[in-house]
Amino acid sequence: MAMGFSVGKLQRKGLYWYRAFTSCDPQPKCDTKVDIIIPVISKDLAIIPLCLSGLRANIPHIISEIYIVANSTDGIVQEFCHKNKLQFIEEREILGYGPKEIDLKIGPDLKDRSGWLFQQLLKLSGRIGSSDHYITIDADHVLLRPHTFITADGNSVFYQSYEHHLPYYDNIRRLIGFDPIGRLSYVSHKMVFKRGNVSNLHRLIETSNPGKSWDQAIIDSVDRNEISGFSEFELYGNFVPENQKICLPTLNHHLSPASATSLDAIKSRYGHFFRSVTFPDYKS
Repeated sequence: MAMGFSVGKLQRKGLYWYRAFTSCDPQPKCDTKVDIIIPVISKDLAIIPLCLSGLRANIPHIISEIYIVANSTDGIVQEFCHKNKLQFIEEREILGYGPKEIDLKIGPDLKDRSGWLFQQLLKLSGRIGSSDHYITIDADHVLLRPHTFITADGNSVFYQSYEHHLPYYDNIRRLIGFDPIGRLSYVSHKMVFKRGNVSNLHRLIETSNPGKSWDQAIIDSVDRNEISGFSEFELYGNFVPENQKICLPTLNHHLSPASATSLDAIKSRYGHFFRSVTFPDYKS
């Protein structure tokens, strides 16, 4: 089909969600300030202008600052931030170390997953920005329709997907002794964090792992035989109490980077059916 997805796929990934969840998005708390945090490497610069346009067009809250987190040796990213009036944050300043110090090698071929885990720790740190809430989003993820992240009564809104990766849940049990409930996943390229909840999660991790800081406990908890053995989104989403959150369908569609044109063109083609699109590397 010209649209790039079948009616059957739409029914499975679209209509099912609307039947499973409320048909109306919650009323946003529009006067709430949020910080936006985006971990970036130079290859992301091809898509991130679309990501930024989607954020500015579709977040109903007050965006206080947009922080780009990257390695300071990447001069192209710093130049991009200066040109677009974004706040550049040197990644090593947040936790006091970088990916190399994590030294996470996975499986028999010792695949290096240090950077993958490091960027998750950055999101969980709560040390970037000053607003009570912050939103993290992948640089290749583009919002096509309005996204409420904080409701009028102060609840967090999480966008859930079909991804269900058992090692994530095994990790949560090892880390904090909590048994995740539910068939749907909090992994959806974006998440709103409340700093108070992040601090509470840190304390729980450290209480459950005596003698370790929250980040070291996470590093030590990762299964070295699993290529993807930890998820910051699954950990935080499952930790937040049920009475403090609302879950909605992510309704995301993957596209080839070659189809990254303008936000208006992508929205015109896909916005009737999907809330967002993502341009993963493997589609190139």
